[in-house]
Amino acid sequence: MEEITLHVKLVAKAMDIGNYITYVFENLNWKDYNMQFIMCVQFPNWNQDEISIGDVGYVNVRYVKEGISQWYDGEKMNVYKYTNVVFLKFVKEQEIVNGNFVVD
Repeated sequence: MEEITLHVKLVAKAMDIGNYITYVFENLNWKDYNMQFIMCVQFPNWNQDEISIGDVGYVNVRYVKEGISQWYDGEKMNVYKYTNVVFLKFVKEQEIVNGNFVVD
């Protein structure tokens, strides 16, 4: 299972009827054309502060493979039913002034 953190800008997002959120991030440091944009899904039970279109920061995602990658449900390990890029966390980039972070 591969996990990666990227410097990104949110360019699109959509929520489906099951409350899954799909994000499209522009990778600000891409070197491979296939990595210019990253699409990932946030599961409905995953807590994350609101991310707005245009927000710049760092996203952590995990690539999971159907039938191979596993997750723990509190009792046992389960395999993922679908191959996907799973959203883990987004940390908004903060401005640094005089050596201190500026918090909105």
